[in-house]
Amino acid sequence: MILCGYRFDMDRVNEELEQMGAKKALLQLPDGLRNKSHHFKNKIHCDLDIWGGSCYGACDLPASIRDADALIHVGHSEIPNLEPSYPVIYMEGRSTIDLDLPDDIYEGLEGKVVALYSTVQYLDQIYGLEDEFRRRGIEVKYGEGDDRIKYPGQILGCNFSCRTDADEHIYVGSGTFHPVGLSLSLGERVHVFAPGTGELKSTEELVDGLLRRRFAAITLAEEKDKIAILVSEKPGQDRRELVAEIGMECDVVCMEEITPERVDSLGYDVAINTACPRLALDDSIRFKTIMLTPCEYKITKKEVPWDGWRMDEIR
Repeated sequence: MILCGYRFDMDRVNEELEQMGAKKALLQLPDGLRNKSHHFKNKIHCDLDIWGGSCYGACDLPASIRDADALIHVGHSEIPNLEPSYPVIYMEGRSTIDLDLPDDIYEGLEGKVVALYSTVQYLDQIYGLEDEFRRRGIEVKYGEGDDRIKYPGQILGCNFSCRTDADEHIYVGSGTFHPVGLSLSLGERVHVFAPGTGELKSTEELVDGLLRRRFAAITLAEEKDKIAILVSEKPGQDRRELVAEIGMECDVVCMEEITPERVDSLGYDVAINTACPRLALDDSIRFKTIMLTPCEYKITKKEVPWDGWRMDEIR
């Protein structure tokens, strides 16, 4: 099935449901597809309930599927080292866009090694670029990643372990957080091509802007003493093992979904985020409470030097 410019393998999902003998499933859709649930319901061969909670990624699974036999998680790929307590069928969304890179992107790359990266939605496109790069005398690489990564060249907003040595790095996809995170994790610039708009840019200014915001947050937090550690109840974001590492002088607050309204209502000056790294690094402007990563909190305590700042990742 093709919907909203993405291909979904309904046949494979129905085969898996049949193999496990599922009579009922819970359908979890990301925000952009939530109002399209009827398209899926008409093509899935079992009774369906619709999950009405959040769906920010494959890490964001419901705590329970109640009386359903399986969860059908739409849009993202499996996180291999995540072990849910119930069966999950991952229905990836793969973009159907025809990708044609501008000639500018190939300039000066002949004889060099280029690493290609994307999110799961555009992996088909970056794998399809190999022949064109090699025709132009450019070697292509894909990093394998750790146990949280399913495909070569795939990056998550919380994991950039597929980074690999190369002369240049190219990210294909929408948005800026993924390539900025990749650039910070690599310590090198990343060229960014947006398939939807055809825009080509580099990450230098984006990285500089993020670092300025993070260092400003660290400076503000240094004078504060009402501090909480946020721990997520979501299976793929639960890093409560960091609590002891951070320090027990802080209050520990467990939350199912971390939102500005819920965090700001707690009355703390600073919240150390151990859940999805984007909450502190990309979404912090939405919070009145100062949001820090565990590493940034250690900088405020002088346990880590300023030049020891690193991208927060989940492994």
